[in-house]
Amino acid sequence: MAQILRPSQKCLRKSLFTSIDIALSLLLLMPTTALADGNNNSNDPPPQTTGTSGGSRGCETQSETSSSSIPALILLAPSQIYGQTLATRPTFAWFISNSTSWQMEFRLYEYDPVSKQSKLVKEIKDKNFKSSPGIMMLSLSSQELLVGQRYLWQVELVCDANRPSANPFATAAMKVVSVQPDLKKQLSQSNDVLTKANLYNQADLWYNTLEIALTSKDEPKLRELNMFLLEQVANGSETGLEEQIKVELTKSAIYQLQR
Repeated sequence: MAQILRPSQKCLRKSLFTSIDIALSLLLLMPTTALADGNNNSNDPPPQTTGTSGGSRGCETQSETSSSSIPALILLAPSQIYGQTLATRPTFAWFISNSTSWQMEFRLYEYDPVSKQSKLVKEIKDKNFKSSPGIMMLSLSSQELLVGQRYLWQVELVCDANRPSANPFATAAMKVVSVQPDLKKQLSQSNDVLTKANLYNQADLWYNTLEIALTSKDEPKLRELNMFLLEQVANGSETGLEEQIKVELTKSAIYQLQR
């Protein structure tokens, strides 16, 4: 799970090329369990900074004063590592705890770990891009990512357009990788969705695995995989509400968006 932060949005939007360092506080990724043994991300950490606690409710209305401290926004992504995908048009997913519908904004940055610079390559902030309570999945059919490239993706809830610095947002890191020959052969030999999900899981391909698990919940074994993945997100929350978050995630409705 990526943490909700509140640095100045002015810094993030000042240029298409944004320095990823402590001063800008783009993200704080918190510990979670890797999908598979032999994780090849351990020596390749994403950019990290310091930030505030992820327990903020974010966009809360007076009628929605809750005893719960579940964050308003939780990205369904691994932390401390680059979540990997084979897809050049991947699907992004996040959880919204607030029942009120809020304007959302999505940004995708191409990240250069050598120069520590990021370039904004995709932004969604139209009036129809609004939150719904539950898990939201976004597919970018119009944006093709590059194999071997690293990316940062960010979701923001616009609580108050006049105070953008107070808007809760979360950021996660992604790397598009090439398919290994053995995995390519195994995938080509099966049309079974469960087999493919297990192959993706074993190869530590978070985004490919999550997309299948979220969209194929009628298969009992995939329901188990789905619950396992969501449990990893909940366990990375560091809010003291892991069990409550897990319950909320596993019972959530799923909304699919296309852009």
